[in-house]
Amino acid sequence: MTLDTIDRGVAMLVGILCAAVVVVGLGMRGDAGLFPAIAATLGLLACMGIGLDTLRSRSPDELPPSLPWHRFTIWCLCILGLLGLMVTVGTFVALPLFLLASLRWLGHLRWAAALVIAIAFSVLIYVVFAHLLAVPLPAGWLTD
Repeated sequence: MTLDTIDRGVAMLVGILCAAVVVVGLGMRGDAGLFPAIAATLGLLACMGIGLDTLRSRSPDELPPSLPWHRFTIWCLCILGLLGLMVTVGTFVALPLFLLASLRWLGHLRWAAALVIAIAFSVLIYVVFAHLLAVPLPAGWLTD
């Protein structure tokens, strides 16, 4: 199975999920469905872009890329670590650690650049979700 086939299949499944979220969001009362509808529409557009990119023509001697299993395994382990750490130590400890690890090992960024991006993104998540939207995020041992 090639990476193009996997990308096309995942894009189709996530696109169907995003379309369902748009329908549900538009059916909500008042402004409650505005954010889900906007986010799902952006996700649907991204899925369409990924799906169309997998259909582009290649030269006859160019083979479709195969799935990089090593990177995929590391990414899955980072996601599992993020989910486990969010519950135990809290979102704002786990998120920068996840971003730092994935940017450093998968993105091959230098430590300084990965650290700056991880901290800036974590601060942005805090401001948007915890402060502006007042969404309760897992705090872990930070609240104990």
